[in-house]
Amino acid sequence: MRVRCRRVTDAAVQRRVIVGAVDYPDLCDHSAGLLVCERLMTRDLGLRVLVEDLSFNPVAVAQRLQDEPAWARVIFVSAIARGLNPPGSITAYRWDGVLPDPEEVHRAVCDAVTGIIHLDNTLIVARQFQALPDMVCVVEIEPLEHEFGHELSPAVAAALEPACRCVTRLAHDDAYAARLPLSPLGGLAAMSFT
Repeated sequence: MRVRCRRVTDAAVQRRVIVGAVDYPDLCDHSAGLLVCERLMTRDLGLRVLVEDLSFNPVAVAQRLQDEPAWARVIFVSAIARGLNPPGSITAYRWDGVLPDPEEVHRAVCDAVTGIIHLDNTLIVARQFQALPDMVCVVEIEPLEHEFGHELSPAVAAALEPACRCVTRLAHDDAYAARLPLSPLGGLAAMSFT
């Protein structure tokens, strides 16, 4: 049997997008980013989009991103309690890439070494190690329940599919991703989705 390989040009590689969840598993609503990525892994998003679980040590995430340095953009998906929106709210923004003061960067690296998984920590460490492309998109789901288990609150369960649509569009539509508001960590200038 002959196997045909599809030739991937340098231009196609330059436009690759990685979507990564940054959450702990089995923590009810606080696992929503992982659940979004699990759904996306079952869909045909094309050769240009790679979906992975990046819920591990932020230093290792930085190394993973450096393994293939030609990412056009990275899209992080996470359930993170900001307390600014009701549970189940979906917000998205382009991270401005501005690192906090050196003490905070040092704390983030120390937390990474001890195994703390947190979106902001992952962003800080990956930027510090120059592992991120210029465009970093963040999609956050506001959680409610924070306990061990698999049950999602109704609001967060209802947010999974809209979050999948948001991430898919950000992965495929360069102009759409570029129109996201530029924001510091925490998405103070984020776009809301329903």
